[in-house]
Amino acid sequence: MLKDVPSRFQLLPQGVQAKLTLAFVLMSCVPIAMLLWIAAWYAFPYTRELFPTLGRFIVDAQVDPTAATWWLWAVIALTILVATLGGVYLTMKIIEPVTRMSREAKRLAEDPTSEGELGQQEDELGDLANALNSLTGRIREDMVELKGAETRTKQINLEIQKRMVILSSLLQIGELIGSAKDLDTVLDLIVDRLGGVEDHAFSFLCLQPHDGLQVTPRRAYQLDVKRLTQSLAATSSVIIDAEHPPIDTDRPMWEALGRPNMLMQPVIVRQRIMGLLAVGNHEPQYVFSPEMVDLVSVFAKQAAIALENELLLRKNKALAVRDELTGLYNENFIRQRLDEEIKRAIAYQRPCAIAVFTIDGFTPYREQRGAAEADRALKKVARVIQDTVTEIDRVGRLNSQEFVVVLPERSKRQAIEVAEEIRRRVEFAFASSVDPEERLTVSGSVAENPLDGVTAEDLLMKSQSMVTDAAAHSHNAVLV
Repeated sequence: MLKDVPSRFQLLPQGVQAKLTLAFVLMSCVPIAMLLWIAAWYAFPYTRELFPTLGRFIVDAQVDPTAATWWLWAVIALTILVATLGGVYLTMKIIEPVTRMSREAKRLAEDPTSEGELGQQEDELGDLANALNSLTGRIREDMVELKGAETRTKQINLEIQKRMVILSSLLQIGELIGSAKDLDTVLDLIVDRLGGVEDHAFSFLCLQPHDGLQVTPRRAYQLDVKRLTQSLAATSSVIIDAEHPPIDTDRPMWEALGRPNMLMQPVIVRQRIMGLLAVGNHEPQYVFSPEMVDLVSVFAKQAAIALENELLLRKNKALAVRDELTGLYNENFIRQRLDEEIKRAIAYQRPCAIAVFTIDGFTPYREQRGAAEADRALKKVARVIQDTVTEIDRVGRLNSQEFVVVLPERSKRQAIEVAEEIRRRVEFAFASSVDPEERLTVSGSVAENPLDGVTAEDLLMKSQSMVTDAAAHSHNAVLV
């Protein structure tokens, strides 16, 4: 019946089925057949003619029944013993490989990557073992591929995180440059972020002297800045690693730093080399990747942008004529305008005077009220002074709390009248404050050309000296 069914639909393999059939026959059918055969001798006399020897034994047994009974039980016991042992043996031959396969399959299920196979046989269990071994082999290969993919995924994730940190650093540097932060702060951040790109790395920045640019010439990350004693002026990227030995010009610095791997990039502003930005490490057999070369180039460009931005800010300040807070003329413009007025007064023998004012007690006022409130007070004083003078007069801010008024065509007596008027108006402007500490006043001094000096520097120095004394000894007064 089972032979008519295709082998892929049979419940049992043919080899195992044959063994089970033989074991069943030995353990069940053979003993039953023996019993039926013996019973047939007694029940059907004609069967005795088929086996004469057994017939004679039965006839003889009628004479000695005890011997016949013993012989009969001996035959039955021997038959059952042989059938049982044979069946058990065949059953064990089936069960033992199944049990072994079960143990191996359980072990492989717990760890598919472990070594070992399910065994080799020539029957259907052997085919099953071979199939499972093949499947296990493919699973091992897949596990190896998955582990490789997992490793590559981790590397990709680390690379992504690294690039995100770099991008964040560049954005932070750009924000600092855009907000006109202190140049040293920006350059420190560039060096720190570049050195933190890789583990166990150091970085440094060396700058050349530049007129009008006050900045720390050398700074370093994870490196003693005192070791940067040589002036560097590389015109292009310099790589020193396992594949790129140092040239003679770079060897002194390379040896002074302990012979590290180094990648150096010049910082160029307006086609002028302003300095050198470098990153390095002491890893053996290390080679810088092209990506690292590009990254250092980007950081060097950021440093160049920061330097150029600082130069532009300084140039703008030099060209500016107005104070950013009060809107009055700044000190540079006032000095130039005062020089011009003095020269004109000397040429036409006309008077020229100035009046300098300082806010009494302004330093403690700023400390108690805060910078915002102090700025509002400065703006208010500036408006009062500006509204008091004429159109030909020029009002400027000298420093944090001093103001100056250039008074062309005015003698010292006339300058004193203007200064007194300004003092009174400032006092009146703050008199309405409920808190006495908010009632600010000013002290002033006046000077005239040529009585008190023949240059702008002379008049300013004398006026500032007198107004300082006025503020220290007699608040809310004008000194001559």
